[in-house]
Amino acid sequence: MLSHAEGAFDPETLTILKAVYDEACALVPEGQHTPEIRTNLAARIINLAIKGERDPIRLRTYALMEVAPRAKAG
Repeated sequence: MLSHAEGAFDPETLTILKAVYDEACALVPEGQHTPEIRTNLAARIINLAIKGERDPIRLRTYALMEVAPRAKAG
C-alpha cells in the first residue's frame, strides 16, 4: 500500500480518520450539518493526518477549531 505521503493511508489509519470524522460531525449542531461543513471537517482531518498526526483527540480538535464557529454562526 502507498504511504500517506504518496496519497493513501493504511487501513488502520483510515479507521482512525473515519472515527474522528464521525465524532467531529456529531459535535456540529444537527441543524448545521451542511455539505460545506462536512467537507471542511474531512479536509482538515486529512490535511493534519498527511502531516503525520494520528491522535484522535488532536485530529478532532483541529477539525472543529475552524469549522465549529462557522456552524454556530449559521
